[in-house]
Amino acid sequence: MSVRLTLGTKEIVPVDVSDGTGVITDLSAASTIYTVQDDANIYYYTNQSTTASGMRIKPLLDTSATGPLGPWAEGHYRLFVGFTVGSEIVKLGPIDIYLVSGAIIPIT
Repeated sequence: MSVRLTLGTKEIVPVDVSDGTGVITDLSAASTIYTVQDDANIYYYTNQSTTASGMRIKPLLDTSATGPLGPWAEGHYRLFVGFTVGSEIVKLGPIDIYLVSGAIIPIT
C-alpha cells in the first residue's frame, strides 16, 4: 500500500487492519501506535499514540512547520502501525508515504 500526501499538510492516514482468524474484530479498545521514518532512518514519530475505530487505525501526520522536526521535505517516508491486544504486540508495515508539492504550476 502507498499513499500520496501534499507537503505541509496535517492529515489522518487511515490504515485498515484485518485478522485472518476473525478473533480480533475491533481495535478501538486496543493500545494503538504509529511510527514514521524517512529513507535516512530519521524518526518523525516514534510509537506515537493514536486512535482506532473498528479495525481502522488513524495516525495523524503533521508534515507542516508545526510538526515534529519542523517542516518535512518532499520525498518518501515509511509508516508503521501497531497495537496491543491482550499480551500480543502486533507491528505492521511499512506503508509507503510519498510527500509531494501542492504547488499549482501555471501552464504557459
